[in-house]
Amino acid sequence: MRAASTAGFFFAAVLFGGANLSGAADPPPDSALRQAVATRMLDARASFFADIQLDVIGSDALLTGRVKSLQDKARASALVRSVPGVQTVINEIHVGASDDMKRIAEDLLLERQVRTAMLDAFAARLPALNWRATDGIVYVFGQAKTEWEHNRALAVVRQVQGVAQVVDHLRIVPNGG
Repeated sequence: MRAASTAGFFFAAVLFGGANLSGAADPPPDSALRQAVATRMLDARASFFADIQLDVIGSDALLTGRVKSLQDKARASALVRSVPGVQTVINEIHVGASDDMKRIAEDLLLERQVRTAMLDAFAARLPALNWRATDGIVYVFGQAKTEWEHNRALAVVRQVQGVAQVVDHLRIVPNGG
């Protein structure tokens, strides 16, 4: 199980922000939208959400992790898409057994190594992005202000030992959102 890392998204989402989502003309901040999605997932009481990680940047949501069936993967997308304010759902959930503790530990270590490499490369000017690893595949997600930031972020991830593949879900947003 991936309970240590995945169930944490629920608690982190509930703790971050708490903006009023009713009737706002502007999209909700990332933390409020993440909280709204997490609340919807908790309300659904579907056990398969335990192994899903959620990242929200802007109005985009990235789902990674693992579920047991294609139906659960589709249900996760539909549920996230139903939350007001979510414009794009990127579903990178893998289907299959989730009990390989060695693979999970390797993915968590890979995420930590990517974090260290990103902080080294960007210092205090880290773009609005995040990354998740599943089975050695690193999904890079978020917003870069320039093409240089976009390309640099992907190059940094590719240089991390153990990365089998990099999947680019970065958008270039010159004004940061």
